[in-house]
Amino acid sequence: MLTMQKIEKWRVQELAAVLHQLSELLRKGENTEWANVVFHFYQEAQNILVKEDFDFDMLKRLLVNIRNCYSGVTSFKNLSLWHENQDLNFVINKEFQEVRTRLFRIIQEIEVRSVEYIN
Repeated sequence: MLTMQKIEKWRVQELAAVLHQLSELLRKGENTEWANVVFHFYQEAQNILVKEDFDFDMLKRLLVNIRNCYSGVTSFKNLSLWHENQDLNFVINKEFQEVRTRLFRIIQEIEVRSVEYIN
């Protein structure tokens, strides 16, 4: 049998922080379209945090929307950033790969912790 398990506030705070960091990286890498999408996700995470009562459905929708960015040909996972300074370009893309992977892991952790199995 499945039951909902409480998600700690710090996990949503971590999600919001990573989304903000990712949005900034996307701006540095001259990809404002994705930066705006990710910044919107960051704002949604912030809205979840400021609510008096935790809105798990809102978090679940947010996670689904973020996860959808990782699928398809034009997905987040196939994206690379660009900067005219080649050294900075390398640094931005390396950090982008790390943060993108971290975001995916955070999503997975929240999803796993959101369900508790009861015998």
